[in-house]
Amino acid sequence: MTAPSAGDAVCYGEVAVDGGRLPIAVAGEGAPLILLHGWTLDHRMWAPQFEGLAGDFLCVAPDRRGCGRATAPPDLAEEAADVIAIADALGFERFALLGLSRGATVALDVARRYGSRLTALIVSGAPLPVLVPRDEVIDLERFRALAAAGDLERLRAEWSRHPLMQTHTPSARALMREILADYDARDLAAPGEAPGLPHESLRLLPMPVLSMTGEHDTPWRRACARALAEVAPRARAIEIPAAGHLANADNPAAFNAEVARFLHSCTSLQPRPAP
Repeated sequence: MTAPSAGDAVCYGEVAVDGGRLPIAVAGEGAPLILLHGWTLDHRMWAPQFEGLAGDFLCVAPDRRGCGRATAPPDLAEEAADVIAIADALGFERFALLGLSRGATVALDVARRYGSRLTALIVSGAPLPVLVPRDEVIDLERFRALAAAGDLERLRAEWSRHPLMQTHTPSARALMREILADYDARDLAAPGEAPGLPHESLRLLPMPVLSMTGEHDTPWRRACARALAEVAPRARAIEIPAAGHLANADNPAAFNAEVARFLHSCTSLQPRPAP
């Protein structure tokens, strides 16, 4: 990891991973929490969490490979290993993990493959077709065609109208508009399969799990959150009021309060060292 440069309360650095580097933003102090952003976004989507959670937790948000300023090429199959590389670079033996949307898929893959490293897992708006038949449409082929034609303006405009990108406050709208304006679609040029999340692996997740959605998220995502809470042995589901799919930005006060409450409860459940 390169030496971070401080800017306000946030430090920035880079972590080497297979094929390139991932920028990371770090803020706060306390138990470590790694945050994974969704599709077409980058680490900036977690600005409301840096503001609201950094008083209690050491928050680390990377640009996932193929996104933001990451130089590592897109490859969903490599992203669980990327999270472990970040944790190792920062000296985290164990850490909590929070992912939203596609970031939630990566977070679940980390939990499946490296569960002993996690103190807790939080997923928001996770897509789980293995648990609930999918009835939500994302026309990736249409977006790939627009990207191949170089029509990023139309791609961004069409994606901004998708139900998953609908925001419910002016501040959330401004944040997502700013980030989406920088999306360059390079991940669409090298599409990869989402990691498999077999039902059995979800049933055997050993860590406490908080499965979240916004109350205005799509019906399918809300059903997925409830289904995960029924399958994972130490899971529960909640809905964030007055929030859509991007619940962390729509209602950061409620989102942050639920995350903090859950993580503090997990800390209290950790075995104490022998005297």
